[in-house]
Amino acid sequence: MTGASAAAGNDGARGKGLIRRRVVAVLTAVLCVWGLAVAPAASAHATVVSTDPADGALLPTAPTHVTVTYNEAVSLQLGALRVFAPDGSQVEIGSADHLNGEPRTASVPLKSGLKNGTYVVSWRVISADSHPVRGAWTFSIGTTSAPNSGGAAAAPSGSRTVGIVYGVARWLAYLGFAALAGGSLLLIAFAPELAHDRRLRLLIGGGWFALLLGTVASLLLQGPYGGGFGIGRTFDVDVLRATLHTRLGTALAWRLILLGAAGVLVSWIATRLAEASVRTRQASGGVGAAVAVALAVTWSVADHSGTGSQVVLALPADVLHLLAMATWIGGLAALAASVLGPQVAGIDDEARLKLVRRFSTTAFAAVCVLAATGVYQGWRQVRHWDALFNSDYGRMLIIKSSIFLVLIALGFLARRILAATSPDLARLRRSVAAEFGLAVVVLAVTALLVESQPASEAAPKAAGPVTVSSPFNTGSANGTGTVDVTLDPARVGADQMQITVLDKAGKPESVPEVDASLALPAQQLGPIKITLQAAGAGHYSASGVLVPMSGAWQVLVTVRTTDIDQATVILNVAVGK
Repeated sequence: MTGASAAAGNDGARGKGLIRRRVVAVLTAVLCVWGLAVAPAASAHATVVSTDPADGALLPTAPTHVTVTYNEAVSLQLGALRVFAPDGSQVEIGSADHLNGEPRTASVPLKSGLKNGTYVVSWRVISADSHPVRGAWTFSIGTTSAPNSGGAAAAPSGSRTVGIVYGVARWLAYLGFAALAGGSLLLIAFAPELAHDRRLRLLIGGGWFALLLGTVASLLLQGPYGGGFGIGRTFDVDVLRATLHTRLGTALAWRLILLGAAGVLVSWIATRLAEASVRTRQASGGVGAAVAVALAVTWSVADHSGTGSQVVLALPADVLHLLAMATWIGGLAALAASVLGPQVAGIDDEARLKLVRRFSTTAFAAVCVLAATGVYQGWRQVRHWDALFNSDYGRMLIIKSSIFLVLIALGFLARRILAATSPDLARLRRSVAAEFGLAVVVLAVTALLVESQPASEAAPKAAGPVTVSSPFNTGSANGTGTVDVTLDPARVGADQMQITVLDKAGKPESVPEVDASLALPAQQLGPIKITLQAAGAGHYSASGVLVPMSGAWQVLVTVRTTDIDQATVILNVAVGK
């Protein structure tokens, strides 16, 4: 073969390889966007099976206790059950406990000599996936009355702040894990000669400290977050003791123990790695991998993957997802901070490029793992796309996915730069740094999206009939339409509610089932189930709907159009005093 023909052949091979890489990159991008978009969109939260007394019950005599039974085991923290008398005072005795040791229940005794009237029971527990869930119901003794707004004490001020700070702590822990695990992997497996590089040592040590700080903060804040308390109870010993008895509290405690072992490994990397033999480095890499897996497990066992269906598959998939994230993001941080930086001692430009190309292959594999595990978790948790477009939560997921799509584009750009005959290291460093920066933003959005508890800021309007509407889409054929809700007189006490289901032509439509409930997010009250009565085609009504306090309430209406297709819409209603 002549030199010209050989060059042409090489060019053709490179062209075909470039096409293949582009196809794979596009497919990976699509999979990643799907995985990130749908994976967190649903959760296996605990739901109420029954209450004692029953919701809306009128009792001849006062009960001695109240009990809630859930569909799965729940963890109880301080204030898990609060019972408010008609005058707004709390009438429970002590803290809630599991009835007869049954983990699916929450029960609390009541004071004796309760007066006649309507009582509000507010509950807030930790579901098996470590997330707080809440609700409320009412019962009456002797006669009904208007519930008192003293129930506002069920949600002390500051819970929104706790939710945001807790989300930041989770983000810091994710970021620290990525820097610690990804930086250590690159150093031990790819570039042990850079063990004395100050920037890499700072990255790994900083990652360890960030993970420690995020874990401690999460442990301290989980109690106030789960119990609906203010930021002032962060260091409350009783709250911390209750947290340690929850599933997440136990996982966080184990994470702190594992961080001790990780600290020893970080110290060894900083002082011994450069002079260690190949066998010793391999052994340290194995120990590091085991610690990284164990750290990842502390997230997975206390999150969505630890509950629901297919836990045997979901747990390892989630662990792989976290490890792939750490490999990718931590490796990018190491490349941007040290390997591609100026004046790297003990390594020339050719060696740096070789190192980056080797890691690029590993990073690509990590992104593929992220995509595969994300798609699996999405399939496991999500059935419909409606939530992505019909809620603020879904819109945030779309924003996060869009950022991730830009990340894929930056990664493709970096690979194009590396494919050049003489790559521009400065340009490559800028591309990698931008990729890392956006990855940090994705982590931040994820942490805040999962953990924050946004409260409605709308100011209540004057009392009077209020009518609101919202479109719905159950995802089935002829499953679109509009829900109209009227609350009259939209003030504290007994109200009338009218719900009308309209088809896409605006005409009343009969559907198999309509359910409704009330919630007041600003005070963490509800959902309070509403009993509806059919009043004609597509029309439902409820009389004597007890609204315990004024504020920006939400009416949650679930419309089911087939045996399996349903959608829930949220309508905002201002209730006056």
